Amino acid sequence: MSKPKQIGLLVDASRAYGRGICRGVAQFAETRADWLILTHERPELEDLPRWLQKARLDGLIAYIPNQRMHRQITALGVPVVDVHGRCRSPRVPVIESDDAAIVRLAFAFFQQSGFRHLAYCGYPGVFFSDQREEAVRLEASSLERVHLYAPSARKRVGADLYQLEKGGGAHEPDLARWLHALPKPAAILTCNDIRGQQVINACREAGIRVPEEVAVLGVDNDELLCRLSRPTLSSIEPDVEQIGALAGRLIADQLDGQPPAPRHRVPPRQVVQRQSTDTVGTENPAVVRAARLIRERDYRGASVEQICEAAGLSRSTLDRLFHAHLGHSVAGEIARTRLQRSQNLLRHTGQSIAEIAQACGFPSATYFCRFFKRETAQTPNTYRKA
Repeated sequence: MSKPKQIGLLVDASRAYGRGICRGVAQFAETRADWLILTHERPELEDLPRWLQKARLDGLIAYIPNQRMHRQITALGVPVVDVHGRCRSPRVPVIESDDAAIVRLAFAFFQQSGFRHLAYCGYPGVFFSDQREEAVRLEASSLERVHLYAPSARKRVGADLYQLEKGGGAHEPDLARWLHALPKPAAILTCNDIRGQQVINACREAGIRVPEEVAVLGVDNDELLCRLSRPTLSSIEPDVEQIGALAGRLIADQLDGQPPAPRHRVPPRQVVQRQSTDTVGTENPAVVRAARLIRERDYRGASVEQICEAAGLSRSTLDRLFHAHLGHSVAGEIARTRLQRSQNLLRHTGQSIAEIAQACGFPSATYFCRFFKRETAQTPNTYRKA
């Protein structure tokens, strides 16, 4: 029996993003009977752990947070894949979430909800946040003005993201001032879920209503963190399992003598909507009232006529207002709300397709399945398995 290949996995598994990468690596490793995965999951590392330096690795998948660790890792002389992206080298391939695709998905989601005032809030000086801000700047060139959070220069942070996140957002008077100054209603994309939670907390302290005045969308879809936020935090779900699986593939290719491309970007999967974006981005009282009625009654299968009657407006008038403020009809808003509700139930419950169809107001499971496939190009069961 040949000696197994020892593949190091140096990833921060304290976060959902890192745990997803580990799952993807594990899935790929299951196809390699001769691979032995050696893990080290502690965050906040400044140096390569000594036991990994002595482990006689055949390959390494790692967060590489600084140049010192980068030198230590490359000195091992084994195939390496970086799933962090801060320290770039032509000799080490990097896999990262596609920031441009994340921003496009977020802005399309906000615009579909009728928001005209879009914003981005990150950690200025932190590499991945700055990358996303640059993607926002590029995307903003085709939109109206996008508001960027920019604290005073003396308060810009450095590389110690963990310490910044632990400190929370309460110590940032600049953030409260920025939130007050935003035109309302506004929709904010944050650089990650922790920042999203901090923005929600800052809004609460400042007396700004979420989502009515400010809708907040994070990135990473850390399930526990998002559900512990009040209101619960909507988030963009990255395809971290794909990042992990691709990392495994690139290590295997290098072991087989195939040089990898230097940079790989993996697009996100979807927006996972929760309470922090459960609104429409308009101040028109008739549209807001009708949209709220749709959300309250979607489980009863409310029709366009019932919504118009409850709102006290004719269908032609309400459709005209919806098109003017949201870009789609009342029927389109009903369909969008039902789709989001059904996706949440498919992701987070064990309810049958028939039960979900009934919960979302569809006359039958067959009708629901046809609707879902038309809207997503997937069957409900395929979506649930993915």
